[in-house]
Amino acid sequence: MPAVAIVSLQVQSSYQAVPLAAGCVVSALRSDPDVASRASVRLFDFSLEDPAFAGRPARAVGEEIAERVARECGSPLMVGFSVYVWNRAALERAAERLAELVPGSFMFAGGPEITAMPPDARSPFGILVRGEGESRSRELARAWLSGESPDGLPASARRSPPEALETLVSPWLDGSLDDSVAVREHRGALWELARGCPFGCTYCYESKGERAVRHVPRARLERELVKFAEMGIERVFVLDPTYNGSRERALETLALIERVAPDIHFNFEVRAELIDRELAAAFSRIPCSLQVGLQSSNAEALKLVNRPSDMKAFAKKIALLNDAGVVFGLDLMYGLPGDSLSSFRASVDFAIDLYPNNLELFRLSVLPGTVLSDEAPSLGLDYSPEPPYHARSNRTFPAGDMERAAALARATEVFYTQGRAVSWFLSVVRPLRLKSSRFLSDFAAFIGSPSATGRFAFLAGGACADLAHADAERLQLAFIEEKYAEKGLSWAWPAARDVVTLNGAWTRAFAEGESTRLELSYDPEDLMGPDAMDLASFAESAYMESCSVLVVPGPEGPEIRAC
Repeated sequence: MPAVAIVSLQVQSSYQAVPLAAGCVVSALRSDPDVASRASVRLFDFSLEDPAFAGRPARAVGEEIAERVARECGSPLMVGFSVYVWNRAALERAAERLAELVPGSFMFAGGPEITAMPPDARSPFGILVRGEGESRSRELARAWLSGESPDGLPASARRSPPEALETLVSPWLDGSLDDSVAVREHRGALWELARGCPFGCTYCYESKGERAVRHVPRARLERELVKFAEMGIERVFVLDPTYNGSRERALETLALIERVAPDIHFNFEVRAELIDRELAAAFSRIPCSLQVGLQSSNAEALKLVNRPSDMKAFAKKIALLNDAGVVFGLDLMYGLPGDSLSSFRASVDFAIDLYPNNLELFRLSVLPGTVLSDEAPSLGLDYSPEPPYHARSNRTFPAGDMERAAALARATEVFYTQGRAVSWFLSVVRPLRLKSSRFLSDFAAFIGSPSATGRFAFLAGGACADLAHADAERLQLAFIEEKYAEKGLSWAWPAARDVVTLNGAWTRAFAEGESTRLELSYDPEDLMGPDAMDLASFAESAYMESCSVLVVPGPEGPEIRAC
């Protein structure tokens, strides 16, 4: 029987690494009687973290993928590739190798990287599906099964028309994604609520995409939520570039989640400008976290990428989330036209003052097919022509400063985000009389120094990705102690140490279910109280009394017990 293989290659194995786009194509093919009756349709879900791929170059990964597909599918064979920035090189080699292993195989590809390719581009993928791919994939499969030559199926230079979402089959409801690694190993799901974006940020693929927002029907969403609960899904990443673009729909969906799946944690992407008190309260009633695109606090940079924002209004909206106790993170980019190292540092300072639970700091990628890539020459943007298309410099952000910004981004990830520092960061830094960005830049120099790399083996090679929290905390404590000594604040060091270690133990009890024994210099109730927010005053006036405590997970949250 002829085989149709849809190939996905994820950058990592995680709860978010669901091959949803590939799964949508698989569902579309399986739901087509003409295709399903004449071919077997398979989803191949690969990850770059697969042990077979570990440490291997893209070419070798692609060859291994091709050999697996050829071995398991045989001939005749039709293969579709889901192509993104992170997997293009590997999947191009997979297509080349498959052509050798299965002569006459019919190949096509879709995804953001394909949609962005120039109309006259040549590639090993054969047919290029630009835009949404369900209908076009069915069309190609029917033609191939009827014996038409690939040469008779011209690649379209224009995007496929938008799909009518109410006609599509859910890959969750038909079981196409049941065996994906993200589901099987991480109990995670991607949940598509809408397609299209009403905004036109020039660095985004959607800047040339569909501005009209189409929503998945509510009845399907409710059935998918029920399925998630039945599957034991624990975390859901919501795919809607502006979840709160429609306030009414956002509130309706939050009420649906609260009723149908109240025990699942949801991640949303929201616009700060559209948050109000009622929305913040609704988010607070379910387990969730929000990611908010700040990108920059530099008005000129935001204007140049068509993302204007009022920073005072932004801060007021974020305050609503803090007031409601909603967990949120902020995204920042460095390398935007009109930005500079000093304004990027100012953006970091602005962001940290809003108390985000995490900060995601990215180097700008000038993605092909975006408005920004068209405007790059006039903006003086220099960027790599190879994926991931990172910006190298612009008129106000020279290459050397870009590398300094990269070091600051890395240091922020380790100290603030991996170190879970939101609850105590500002209170510990204020006595030093340093801006947050200066403190973190100094930390970047610290973790890159020979003394630190010699002391902490996990810093070898400059790698700090996915540090265990306990390791991040060791770095935090070593650096804070050094800075307090440098500024003549050694008298306040015991208070700083206790605040960091007690809060750290609390987060590990909450997140990992881990118990930690601590030797403290102050009463834990005082350390967790409001007075400790002014750390210098606290260290001067609080009564020191050595004590031993055990921080343990409890039925209603972490507990601190004397021992």
